[in-house]
Amino acid sequence: TSAGKSHIQKTEKANEDLQLGDLVLVDSTFSSNKSSPSKSDQSHDEQLEGIVAHLGDVEFAPGDDWIGIQLTGSSVGLGRNDGRVKGVRYFECGDNERNGVFVKRDNVEKQKCQAESEAEKETEIEVERVTEKIMPPSDMQQEQMWGCLLLKDDFTLEIAAFLLLLSFSSSKTHRDLLMQMETLIDDMTSVIQLQSPTLSDFQCRALDLVVSFTLHLHKADIKSTNLFCLVVESQTRVLQITRDKREQMGSKQLLVLAISGLRNTFSSFMGDEEKVRSLKIASDLFVFLVDSLYKGSKYQRSAASMKDGVLFYQLSSFFVLSIGSESLMDSTLSVRFVSSSVRFIMMTSGVTSFACHIPIAVEGEREEYWNAALSHCLYCLSCNIAESSQDHLGISYSSLILDVEAQPNSFQFCLKHIANSKLGTLSISSKEIVAKLDSLL
Repeated sequence: TSAGKSHIQKTEKANEDLQLGDLVLVDSTFSSNKSSPSKSDQSHDEQLEGIVAHLGDVEFAPGDDWIGIQLTGSSVGLGRNDGRVKGVRYFECGDNERNGVFVKRDNVEKQKCQAESEAEKETEIEVERVTEKIMPPSDMQQEQMWGCLLLKDDFTLEIAAFLLLLSFSSSKTHRDLLMQMETLIDDMTSVIQLQSPTLSDFQCRALDLVVSFTLHLHKADIKSTNLFCLVVESQTRVLQITRDKREQMGSKQLLVLAISGLRNTFSSFMGDEEKVRSLKIASDLFVFLVDSLYKGSKYQRSAASMKDGVLFYQLSSFFVLSIGSESLMDSTLSVRFVSSSVRFIMMTSGVTSFACHIPIAVEGEREEYWNAALSHCLYCLSCNIAESSQDHLGISYSSLILDVEAQPNSFQFCLKHIANSKLGTLSISSKEIVAKLDSLL
């Protein structure tokens, strides 16, 4: 439209790199060889607007300058896919199967947060544009409304409103009313999935509220479970990509809360399919975190914080819930997972002469979470060591451990050190593992 073209002409081209969560305008005249595969040959005459949801490499085409965009506003439903191309999921688009699009960087223009002053003759057009941003069409999805509100410089009003929700949630009567609101989880999901470091604290408080609701459930809540899984998946990807310490800390806090929510709902409110999914993504996160520390530098291990210990504690206690279930065996009994469990035990055993040692015994509170996570890992491994699980793995435990060890018998040395220097479950589980490994030889 002429109004859309006028706005594009007035928007200054953003030369800085795009980031996840940026509001952008997309040139819809892209040809089929420059965009992601579509379900039809439909073309669009208008500019498209949306939010950056993926940056970088894709599997369906060469190049590292692909931008994945979740369409918003009047562009909803005009995309080419749902964030998944040729079976590979790059981002979520909700229930709309045509709300995602991939384009090259040259086809994307970053929107400005504030519009420039308009000449008097164009005042009517400018008012219409601003009104559209503030008051979206009635059929616009809820998450887009939250996105418009929170992707701005000042969201004091929204935080104040959320604090009011928190105060209401402390009352059982008000909490029950909030839990019955069908749109609340949808709105929280939209806020939590926004990629903006400035929103990290706000997102953690929002997720914490949803987690608190799981303690008062009387029936399954698929939306909450799906939210927790989405957070684990998205924040795992953030940790794999970012080197920014602030972003890493924010992601780890969200992960702690999400895993806590999954723990609360796992036994009583999840079906088998949800259990398998949640264990799979949690075990993938565990493997990534452990292997990053084990194969990383000495500085990385010495910088491991209490927050890392809390995250490992939440993950390992979640894995304990799956013990004894044959239907869930594939999720937590793989060569990758067991190898990472062995690495974690070696790193946290307290054997300071090993290069992989994590110095957790620096402060009492920090050591508490790490030791609890070590206890869970020892217990899980002890419960799983059997001839049947070896058959399931397709490799003997002795061979698997030998592949992990930097030096022969170093894992046995760690177990004996734990048995002699620790108390309670730590010592008992270590002795059980040594005995079971010897009996399987």
